[in-house]
Amino acid sequence: MKTLRAILTILIIACLTGPSAYAKRASDVKYADVERILKHKPYATPADLAKAGSDIDSVLVDMATAIKLNPELRLRAVRALAGYPGARAKSVLTVFATTLEDSIELRAEAMLSLATAFGSVVVSDLEPFLSDKDPKLRIATANALSKAGGPKAKQLLEHALPHEEVLEVRMAIDKALSGIQE
Repeated sequence: MKTLRAILTILIIACLTGPSAYAKRASDVKYADVERILKHKPYATPADLAKAGSDIDSVLVDMATAIKLNPELRLRAVRALAGYPGARAKSVLTVFATTLEDSIELRAEAMLSLATAFGSVVVSDLEPFLSDKDPKLRIATANALSKAGGPKAKQLLEHALPHEEVLEVRMAIDKALSGIQE
């Protein structure tokens, strides 16, 4: 009985003071690894992020939606989602692109990531922003449509060009048209 009590006491002490009591959860470690990569690589690729393990798109979604996270890291997470063309990434990127409360930079990056990841499939999602009141968003939309490519994107840009009043936006549309992939 004394031996059993001694063994149980040792096990309890080991559980309370052993390394596992101080170890981070695997998800916390992965999050920290992805954060570290994004801090050092503004345009991190899936190959860069693979060093942190699997299920990176979930970590990127968590980071992108973490409002208290450094805005630059959120932007980089949104950018990196372009390399993970799954349903969850598409829905998150679409929400960012369409949420008026988000910064223009974040919305623009979400549009570009959508176009990069999903191509011409997202052209109709981007279309309304070609006539947004903010010229920066119209420029971002032109860039995203160029990246998405396809005949419909080209048609939208060609239609928008003669109606655009802001020189910078016209220049962006013209550049988008010259670089569009059909």
